This record gives sequence, C-alpha cells and structure tokens, in this order.
Amino acid sequence: MKALKTISAVLAGLILSSTALAGEAETSAGAGTRLFRGGTAEASARYEGKVGFARSETHTGKINAAKGVAVGVDRDGLSISVSTAVAPKLGKAVAANFNMTIGRDGEVSKSTGLAIAKGPLVREVRAGGETSAGRFGTGAASEASGKAPLGHVRVVTRSRSK
Repeated sequence: MKALKTISAVLAGLILSSTALAGEAETSAGAGTRLFRGGTAEASARYEGKVGFARSETHTGKINAAKGVAVGVDRDGLSISVSTAVAPKLGKAVAANFNMTIGRDGEVSKSTGLAIAKGPLVREVRAGGETSAGRFGTGAASEASGKAPLGHVRVVTRSRSK
C-alpha cells in the first residue's frame, strides 16, 4: 500500500510539474466578405504564464479586420503570438500569423501561417497559432485556412525549432 501511495505521489508530481511553470501564447484572427451581405471579423488572444498580456480587436465595415496579440515572459522564456486578418469589400482577403518562443536555454521555436482568398462572391480567411516554453523545451505551431467557392485560396504554414 505504501508503494502504491509513493508511485501515485511521484506520478502526480510529474503531471503537475510538466504543466506548471510553462508560458503559452495563442492567437487567431479571421475575416470575411460576402457580396451584398456585409462581412465578418473575429479574433482571440490568450497568454498563460507569469507576466504578459493578450488583446484582440475586430472591425467590420468597408474593410473587415481582426487582430490578436499575446506576449509574455516567465522563468521558461519569452513567448509571442500575433494574428491578423483583413477582408475588404473588393480584392483579396488575407490572414497571417506569427509565433515565436525563445527558451531559457536559447532554443528558438517559430511558426508562420498565411491564407489568401480571391473570389467574386465570398472570401473568408483565418490564421492562428500558439507557441510555448516549458521545462522540456519550446514549440510553435500555426494553422491557416480560407474559403472562396468561385475563386481560389492559397495557404502556407511553416514551423521551425533551433
């Protein structure tokens, strides 16, 4: 019984230590335009860690725009995530995302995402991602998507750790 309690305590400590003291920044932004129906804009931002901030802002009208920013620092490193999206009434809709973490050992992880939609009736784009620094290193990931039923969409994402 004593061995079972010890194993349980060790496992609980490992689980708690792997999730605690990790800085994580996450953002997303999306914007769209529909002919004769106006447009949409949405954004989110989140930072979890010691010192940091997260803000999001949206605007709809002649230009539908959204942005999310999350920046923070803790004992495991610096984390930054930025997402933006723009969809004017005419022209292309564009969304982009950038994430970067610099860990306490100098390890750098970064990712980017880009979506471009061009079409006559509907153009919607979205990009987002997250980055984190923890006891076991750094990581970053991005996603991007778009919609243009009578047009075309180009999406590119990249990630790198050094």
